[in-house]
Amino acid sequence: MSLSKSSNLFFFFFFIGLTAFSQKASDDFSGKWKTDEGGTIEISKKDGGFIGLGVTTKKMVVKDLQFKNGKWVSEIRNPLKDITANGEFILEGNKLKIIARKAFFSKTLYWIRLN
Repeated sequence: MSLSKSSNLFFFFFFIGLTAFSQKASDDFSGKWKTDEGGTIEISKKDGGFIGLGVTTKKMVVKDLQFKNGKWVSEIRNPLKDITANGEFILEGNKLKIIARKAFFSKTLYWIRLN
């Protein structure tokens, strides 16, 4: 296989991979999610975006999740530890990957869809 053909194949699969995992404005986060700390969050649509409340505490965990600049972003809060951070939300099938950032620190969380 020539260098030209192999580089074309590389770019083809690279762009296919990008589009397969890209975020879309039509993503739907509605439903109940099990957090990696064992809690359950219920996310529902509100005002063109989403909010998330703790099922047992009824406290706001995800505030105003909106699609901006090609990403789903929101403020995310851990009410048990009283920590608030900026979050990027990425749907991966039945998993929700959340990259929480505060100052110079970041943490990746995974929630599993329950319904």
